Amino acid sequence: MQSEALRRLQYAAAIACGLFAALAVHIILTVLGLGLGTVLRDLFPSSAQQLISSLAWWAIGAASFVAGWAAGAYLIAAAREREFIHLIARRFLIAVVLAVCTTAGLLSKSGSVGGGADVLASLTALGLGLLSASCGARLAYLNAGQS
Repeated sequence: MQSEALRRLQYAAAIACGLFAALAVHIILTVLGLGLGTVLRDLFPSSAQQLISSLAWWAIGAASFVAGWAAGAYLIAAAREREFIHLIARRFLIAVVLAVCTTAGLLSKSGSVGGGADVLASLTALGLGLLSASCGARLAYLNAGQS
């Protein structure tokens, strides 16, 4: 029973890490002017705006998938008490979380209030991140032989 609860908790944590990565990438791309909302700015978007939004879509999905998979693989290795992987990955994850939080906090100081297009783009990034992170975490657990 405890093993099943621990596995579900690890799975949820891997999805949360992937979702965190998706939102961080979304914030960074939006501040750089390359976010999902660029296609929503004009009534008739240009092909360049469509390209930027599609690349942002793929970047957010890829970041979420990779982070969900990596967090799942790390949590599986930590649960199996592989000390070397646990030690290196713990320090690396702490450094990545601190770096992403600091960068996203600094870049989010844009001063604009945002409108409906920004809310729609953010909710889209949230949904895409959740879906991609769950797929990445599931792949990590399938590769490890867990269900």
